Amino acid sequence: MVTTSYQYPQYLYALQHDGESVQLPNGSWETPAAAWELKAVCREETNGKGSTIQTADGETRVFASLIQLPKGTAKIPEGTQVIVTREKVDVSQLSNTEFVEAAKATGLVVVTGTCEKFDLGRLHCRLWI
Repeated sequence: MVTTSYQYPQYLYALQHDGESVQLPNGSWETPAAAWELKAVCREETNGKGSTIQTADGETRVFASLIQLPKGTAKIPEGTQVIVTREKVDVSQLSNTEFVEAAKATGLVVVTGTCEKFDLGRLHCRLWI
């Protein structure tokens, strides 16, 4: 069960792709459906200074937000789409772009983006978008 605390008052959701693409008998490829999944409680910190990170591919990028996560959070691969919310939401709603846009306007959705880097730290984990 994922519950928030003072240290981690928000929720991190990631778009998971289950399995690999499969080639059908007619030669075309079928990609499995993607689904949103609650990954952890978190704390989003906006990058107001324009700080940079070096990504896994060796590029230096300015990141939008640093997401602090509890120690032991499962690694989220670079390139994964993520959404941070102030409250728990039904994951099926996150596939609806109209819901997400409305939730951004009301402040329910704090930030959306793509994982640029993930760090499994000794005391906590960090994810940059």
